[in-house]
Amino acid sequence: MKILYFASLKENLKTSSESIELENNTSVKQLRDLLANKHGEHYFPSNILCAVNQEIATDATLIQTTDEVAFYPPVTGG
Repeated sequence: MKILYFASLKENLKTSSESIELENNTSVKQLRDLLANKHGEHYFPSNILCAVNQEIATDATLIQTTDEVAFYPPVTGG
C-alpha cells in the first residue's frame, strides 16, 4: 500500500510517500500507530488528518490494500 504525505509532514519525513505492507481491514488508528512507531510519535499525533481514497477518514475507518491513504497535518490559519 502506498502512503502519501503532504505539507510539513512531507518536509519533516523527507519523503512524499512510502510503501507499506498491511492486511485488509487495518484501521486508520492501527496504521497511524505503526507510522508513529516507525517515524516518531510527534509526526503522527492524534489530530493528524488522514484521507482514504480522497475522503477524510476517522481512526475507525478500515483500510484495504488497494486504497489510497494520505496523511497531512491539521490546517491552521487566521
